[in-house]
Amino acid sequence: MKVMSTILVALVLAALGASRAQGTEEWSFEAFQPIWTDNDISLSRVTVLTFNSGEVGVYAVVATCDSNRVMTDYGPQQRNAAFEVGLRTEVAINSNREPPLFGDTLRVVLRATKPASNLDDHSYSTILAATVQCVLLNAAQSPAIKFVALRVEGDAAYREYGGTFATARLRNGPKKREFEDR
Repeated sequence: MKVMSTILVALVLAALGASRAQGTEEWSFEAFQPIWTDNDISLSRVTVLTFNSGEVGVYAVVATCDSNRVMTDYGPQQRNAAFEVGLRTEVAINSNREPPLFGDTLRVVLRATKPASNLDDHSYSTILAATVQCVLLNAAQSPAIKFVALRVEGDAAYREYGGTFATARLRNGPKKREFEDR
């Protein structure tokens, strides 16, 4: 009987320990980011680790412009073009709903207010176009997000990249992966 009690106590403690760990474990998701390559900017999937939980499309949109180190022959390098030129994404949260959408629409602000410098062979508008495409692809990961209302803040020339976009056609991934300067 003592052996049975010991086993039962061990099972209860293991179950308690496992349930506590689940609440603090990180989870991962994939997000598209505009990654520098030698000749162009490519839309690449990156894995993001987080301790937060919620609508993956919302977190992926925010991660569009996050720092991302890529392993190369020369060691880890920052390759997210949006992060490098200072683009930032912000999501407006509707606190009355879960997921925090406005109906079926995710409201996003893309801040293009930092002056672009040292772009080498790429134009700021090419990086902005690739970043907008990543924002839309990331939002399309969540079936609840049917539309993205994207506002681009910055010079008047860059505001044309904003608008309201449907996500249904993007659920299967990008149709265009490389963005080159024209």
